[in-house]
Amino acid sequence: MRDDGPFHEVGNIFPGETSVESVPGETPVVEALKIMLEKRYSQLPVVEKGTVRGAFSLWSLAHQLATAPTLKVSDLTVEDVMEQLPTVTVRDSLHSIVTQLDQHEALLVGSPHGLQAILTSFDVLRYFYRVARPFILIQEIELALRSLIHLCAPGDKLKDCIDAALVPAYEKTGRAAPTELHELAFEDYRTLVHSKHNWPLFQGVVGHNSQVVSARLEEIRKIRNNVFHFRREISLLEYGTLASAREWLLEKIRRAETV
Repeated sequence: MRDDGPFHEVGNIFPGETSVESVPGETPVVEALKIMLEKRYSQLPVVEKGTVRGAFSLWSLAHQLATAPTLKVSDLTVEDVMEQLPTVTVRDSLHSIVTQLDQHEALLVGSPHGLQAILTSFDVLRYFYRVARPFILIQEIELALRSLIHLCAPGDKLKDCIDAALVPAYEKTGRAAPTELHELAFEDYRTLVHSKHNWPLFQGVVGHNSQVVSARLEEIRKIRNNVFHFRREISLLEYGTLASAREWLLEKIRRAETV
C-alpha cells in the first residue's frame, strides 16, 4: 500500500504519454477556432518559448465579446482574449482540484518538464466513471438477482428455499440464517438457486443446467471480491463478464415476468 500521496491523483487521469496542442500569442482567433473545431477542443494553451502565457478558450472569447461587442473576431489574436488558468501537478489529489474546476472550465497540468496536459471536468468525470463502473455493474447484477429470486420464489416460497439451502450451512457456523432477501450474501444467491430442492422453481427461467448457472454466478462472485476488497484493477475481460452477466440476468427477468 502506498503512503506517499493520495490514491486518486491528477496523474491517474493521464496514465500514458500526452501531447498538448498550443498556439503562440499572435495566432489569429479565427485560426485558433479552426484548430479547436477540428480537434473538438474547448481551449488552447498560449505558449511561447516553452512558457505558458495563458489559455484561449470559447469562454474567454465570449467574455471579451460580451464586454466589448463592437470588436470583430477577425481582428483579434489569442493574446487579446486569453485568460489565466490555475496550474496543478500530476501529484495533486483529485479531491483538491474539484473546487478549482467548479470555478474554471479547465486547469493546466504542469511538471518540471513543462505543460503536460489540460484537465477539464469531463476528464475527471470520465476517470471517476471508470473507477465506479465495476461497482455499478455489480450493484445492478445483485439487484437483478434479488428481483429474479423474488419472481421465482415469492412470499413463503422464499422462506422454504432459505430453510432448505441456507439454514443447515449457517447452523454449522453458529450463525443465524438470513430471513429476508436483502440479507443474503452473494454466495447465498448461488447456493439458494443451485440447491436441488430449489432448482425446480428456477429451472426454465434462469437456465436448464444448474451447473452452468452455478459456475456463472461463481465467476461473478470472484470478480466481485476483487472489486470490493480493492485487490487489483479488473481486466477488460472481467469487465466484459460483468456486463454480459448483467444483460443475461435482465433478459431472465423479462422472461420470468412473462411466465
